[in-house]
Amino acid sequence: MSFELNSQDQDTGDHTRFAEAKSMRKRTEEDARLLANRIALLKQEEAKALKKIEETRKKAKEIVDMKARNMEMQRKKEEEKKQQEESERRRQMEKKQQKDRERKMKENRSHSLKNKIQNEAQALKQMRQENLEAIEAKRNEERMMKISIKEKINKDKFEAEERRRKFAMEKKMALKAEMERKIEEENKIRREKEEEVNKMEQEELELIQRLQNTQLLQRTAYEELETAIAGQVDVDTVLGSRY
Repeated sequence: MSFELNSQDQDTGDHTRFAEAKSMRKRTEEDARLLANRIALLKQEEAKALKKIEETRKKAKEIVDMKARNMEMQRKKEEEKKQQEESERRRQMEKKQQKDRERKMKENRSHSLKNKIQNEAQALKQMRQENLEAIEAKRNEERMMKISIKEKINKDKFEAEERRRKFAMEKKMALKAEMERKIEEENKIRREKEEEVNKMEQEELELIQRLQNTQLLQRTAYEELETAIAGQVDVDTVLGSRY
């Protein structure tokens, strides 16, 4: 009688937990929807600001492109000289490595012949030992087979009794396991939504920071354009801001 009362109380508690988990999951989904709307608005503002920056930088680029091309030509000449020097260094290194490989191959041939003789002698000794061990293993196997047959008979009797007992226990636990599964499923959905909300909140903060940075970059781009028009632009500074 006491067992039945405890079981009823536990079922009531399980249903309550299930209802609470489901309610928490719905609240989390609503938070995620509202946060997604705010993120969409922030992205629109960021896109507008980035478009204005791109237009400003395009004007500045037209002023400094000629200086940039001259610098690139000089850089290519220096790079070609470095490549020629590196090619000669690699050629000398490969020549030295080839000599080292030839010397190593000669040494290996001598060692291989010596090792072959030693290995063949060891293999013959090992074969004799393995034959003796195989005979002894066969005898042990026959003895263990007899013992195993007797133990299996006793084991089968014990396992039959265990199966009858486990069947009764598993039937009792099945209903409880199903309820636990439902509760865990609701909690899993809630946790996933909570994690999604956390990520979206972080994304919202990052977008706000990016929008602020973008506005600062926009002001800087206008200043660079004014400097370029005045003929005071620093090529390295403008190229750096482009990349």
